Amino acid sequence: MRTLLVLIITLIILAVQFHFGLRKKKLFGSMMPIIMTMLFVYLSVSEKTTTYILTGVTSIAAIIIVWTIGYIKSSKYEKDVIEHMKSKDL
Repeated sequence: MRTLLVLIITLIILAVQFHFGLRKKKLFGSMMPIIMTMLFVYLSVSEKTTTYILTGVTSIAAIIIVWTIGYIKSSKYEKDVIEHMKSKDL
């Protein structure tokens, strides 16, 4: 049950980050990695270990990649729509 809950939370985080990428709001896209960085730093300091560093770096990289994919997809969609509108005008 715990594994399923972790999987659902992970999917929700990735979906929200992808949505922020589609909205092209860089501030919202940067909030999630900052929050995750603070979380992993807090966990590492509170337990006095460095085992969370690799997990944190991997998670933050994945979140940034998902945001970037959404941002690029949004840019491509906007460019296609503008090209379509230009072709209709001619």
